[in-house]
Amino acid sequence: MQLTLQKAADLEGAIAVRTERQRLSQEQDLNEGNFVNEPKSLRALQTQTFTRVRDLTTQLIQESVPRLIEFKKQLTVAGKLDDAVNVRSAIERLQNSHIPVTKADASTAIPVETLLLAYGGDRARADKIYKSQKFTVHGILGGYRPDPADGKAYQLYLSGATGSGWVLCTFNAPEFRFREEKGSFGALTLVMTNKDGDILARLQKGQTVDIRGRCEGFEDVVRMERCDAVK
Repeated sequence: MQLTLQKAADLEGAIAVRTERQRLSQEQDLNEGNFVNEPKSLRALQTQTFTRVRDLTTQLIQESVPRLIEFKKQLTVAGKLDDAVNVRSAIERLQNSHIPVTKADASTAIPVETLLLAYGGDRARADKIYKSQKFTVHGILGGYRPDPADGKAYQLYLSGATGSGWVLCTFNAPEFRFREEKGSFGALTLVMTNKDGDILARLQKGQTVDIRGRCEGFEDVVRMERCDAVK
């Protein structure tokens, strides 16, 4: 680009490109704060490069973090606790360096896998993103039961496609009530109604559902409390 601008007798543009090349060789860093206003061709190249690097980094993290989490679990089970702590620290550094901490988007359904990955990697960080936030979680209905600790509550368990881990969604009475209905060939359907008896949802195990609730963090499983919608 510098050579092209030189041939076009664009002194200012050529100097801007040279300055940016020198800065990059010294700082090894490209972010939006470094973008120039002129020449526009240089800004376009900076934007394109920044976007590509960010996308590649995100892809690398998405591939690496689940493997590191699984490795951490294996080390913990094997009793190699110090090694497991080192892996956990590596996960924390990787996420903190490249993934900003932002609150959950209430307008977007968050996959179960995303919640499980976040809490499996760094619970304190996951709490900053999800805990005390109300949002919708998307997953597969793996099971349900009355809450054994509270007869007025009902629990639905969601899993991801891999089936590793659970998100527990709790509905409270009298706003919501649940009953099982047996259909043909013994198939069971969980019927969800409001306090007036109006049917809100008909659910079966293995069905993909969206449930809205308030995340209360991790305690044996990721917990969604005060749930109020299923679709």
